[in-house]
Amino acid sequence: MRLYKYRGFDNLEFALDIFVNKRLFAADFKTLNDPMEGRYIYSKGMLTKESISLIRGRKSEYKLLSLSETPANMLMWSYYSEGHKGFAVGVKVTDKHVSIEPVDYVDDLKLEIIEDGDIAKNILTRKLKFWSHEEEHRVFTHGSPFVAVDVQELIFGINTEPRHVELLTSIAKKFCPAIQVRQLKRTDIEMGELGEDEI
Repeated sequence: MRLYKYRGFDNLEFALDIFVNKRLFAADFKTLNDPMEGRYIYSKGMLTKESISLIRGRKSEYKLLSLSETPANMLMWSYYSEGHKGFAVGVKVTDKHVSIEPVDYVDDLKLEIIEDGDIAKNILTRKLKFWSHEEEHRVFTHGSPFVAVDVQELIFGINTEPRHVELLTSIAKKFCPAIQVRQLKRTDIEMGELGEDEI
């Protein structure tokens, strides 16, 4: 499945690393932009102190990479790609040492006890419904903060500077010769899907 990462040019090293090393960075959940990330609500007596400590420790073991199903979401271009001046990269995760889970958008963050599951992972794949426009999938990894990917598509925002388009297209095609490159149009954002035009 092709998934998308929205990026800006504010950290050029991370931007170039995607194409040169064919990988994406996975972060600690505490560094993500949602202040409710990793939080959960539970009833009194539902968990022991030991259980809470175990969940907290397990959550901290994971590194997370957030990807989206959609490359044409206006809000995501606005706040993850420098106000439509950045880019989105379409990738297929090739790393065999990770798991990919769709995010479950919920009304509240009440803890659900799972008999044969990973409670920490369950907590980290639940977000409040007002984030549902992100259509997020989470890649979970241990150890290395990088996830190997096949870079398949590069999409520039409506307001990306022509010099940035030229530079990043050149680098992307050098390291990922089969990559599709396009620039978003206003109609793509209005429709919520991409047209067929390639650069």
